[in-house]
Amino acid sequence: MRRALLALSLLCVFACAKPENPARDTLPKMILIPAGEFTMGAPPEEDTQQGKPQHRVTVRAFRIGETEVTFDQYDAFARATGRALPQDEGFGRGERPVMNIDRSDMLAYIDWLNAQSGQKGYRLPSEAEWEYAARAGTTTPFFWGTAPDPRYGNSAANTGPDTFAATAPARSFQPNAWGLYDTAGNVWEMVQDCMHHDFVGAPTDGSAWMDATCYAYMLRGGEYQSMRRGTKTTSRSAMGGSYASMGVGFRIAQDVE
Repeated sequence: MRRALLALSLLCVFACAKPENPARDTLPKMILIPAGEFTMGAPPEEDTQQGKPQHRVTVRAFRIGETEVTFDQYDAFARATGRALPQDEGFGRGERPVMNIDRSDMLAYIDWLNAQSGQKGYRLPSEAEWEYAARAGTTTPFFWGTAPDPRYGNSAANTGPDTFAATAPARSFQPNAWGLYDTAGNVWEMVQDCMHHDFVGAPTDGSAWMDATCYAYMLRGGEYQSMRRGTKTTSRSAMGGSYASMGVGFRIAQDVE
């Protein structure tokens, strides 16, 4: 009797195990961001890379990735769908942020998560959501204060804890108050919004600012080659949707039901 039960138990170990699901098994960790209101953008005296003018924005609760999407996470999608693996330029893969992918690759990864992970509502964050989450309740130029600090981001400074000449593995630096890593430096993060040179006429409800035709999209957060101005919470750049770069990746958001 005991042998029969043991045999059944061993059989269940193999037969009852859940099948592998790369979308579920490599799912990015998501952080719940509370609803709130904040002042988006930089004051008038800041340089032109900083979004202006300042304006009040109301944001609904949502979730956002604790880190930028990593090579491990994206490679699982690429292998499962038969896509080519993006080049890492010799920087390394694993927990480093994925790069050398274009916007269509990012959206295909998000579609795959929505279809295969057992969860829904994944998307790119809006520019307003990104800044709100990166600020984490702060009003200073950097989420940690008023001056650059190598403890919090991977930039061109390469001093102190910032020993990385190129990209750094996720969680190599200290997070902001809401638990998000690498919102300053490492790689620029593409968001939903079409490119707009300033915030004149921008939505105030936290939604993405889209146009009927859109040839470029906003990037936020700076990269590993950014100096002081590029790692500020208000720093902005843009890139065409069909381009790929070793300095650009993305972070995903998710709707809250």
